Amino acid sequence: MQKIKIYFDNTIFRAQKIGGISIVFCELLKRLNLYKNIELNMIANGSGCKNFLFDSIPDEVNFYKETKLPKFLLPFFPIFFRLPKGSIFHTSYTRYSFQRDIKRIITIHDLGYEHGIMRKGFKRSVHLFFKRIAIKYADGIICVSQNTYDDLYTFYGDILKDKSIKVIYNGLSEEYFLNNGKGEVIQCPYILYVGGRQLYKNFEKTVIAVSELKGYKLVVAGGGDVSKEHLQLLDKYLSSRYSIKNNLSTGELKQIYGNAFCLVYPSSYEGFGLPLLEAMASGCPVVCCDNSCIAEITNNAAILITAPEIPKIKEAIITLQNEDLRQKFIKKGEINAEKFSWENTVKDTILFYENIIST
Repeated sequence: MQKIKIYFDNTIFRAQKIGGISIVFCELLKRLNLYKNIELNMIANGSGCKNFLFDSIPDEVNFYKETKLPKFLLPFFPIFFRLPKGSIFHTSYTRYSFQRDIKRIITIHDLGYEHGIMRKGFKRSVHLFFKRIAIKYADGIICVSQNTYDDLYTFYGDILKDKSIKVIYNGLSEEYFLNNGKGEVIQCPYILYVGGRQLYKNFEKTVIAVSELKGYKLVVAGGGDVSKEHLQLLDKYLSSRYSIKNNLSTGELKQIYGNAFCLVYPSSYEGFGLPLLEAMASGCPVVCCDNSCIAEITNNAAILITAPEIPKIKEAIITLQNEDLRQKFIKKGEINAEKFSWENTVKDTILFYENIIST
């Protein structure tokens, strides 16, 4: 059987130290490596990589160097490498290729830029200009949720004709499901916040909401270094009632989820929202906003608030003080999380590759 030759680029691994998209591609590479009919290749731009996951990429992946670009320019340029005829180029972010005798695939993780939720001004315009090019020259497009699929047609419907487009949900590491017993005893209940702290994530509102509730600490996990402004915010509203956890292993993050009173995830927009499922699989109830893909991913297993407002966040947390209700959401969350696995993600992705090659 002739192997399917797949080429990825390292763009997302240079762009992120840790993040949802680099997790997706790391998991994809590790599991694709188990299939004998797949040949994995990486087009590496630049030397060295500070991404925490990059070293876990399988040794069997073949690396090819291309002309080095500055990190801030990398997402906007085509690949400077000619691929073998009939192979697949699957960009890890928004790079593209004009080569016609290969198949080009892009994964759309969200359309926050298009909604005007993320960056503004010149940077947003540049991102959208080159993202349109990447979508235009793609033969296949993977969307990580139905909501992302719908958004794709809303913003790019004019250039999607004759393209193969499929919804393939992200998966969840098996480690989050293992041994859901509690770890260390926590003296003071804590609310957990996981991930980035961009404006649309509503971190500031979470801090204020927790500050107005007696008896709770706030644990801030992941999302990179905390800015000076956010440290000042935490000191102002929570003083000694917060802690920051960074550079966590999956096991460490799972334990933090499992010991939390709840996860508060009041984002105004998500393409998928991996922490929602990580929390559910770890036995942690979830409070989040009813927008974008969130109801689709949580599937009635989270407390949904209509808007990321401080009183609504507080009310949802207080609701979970009913222990019977809290346990109900923990159970529903665990059942929901079991529907998502990287094995299913990879199997669906391989089928997509095979379909793309045959067309």
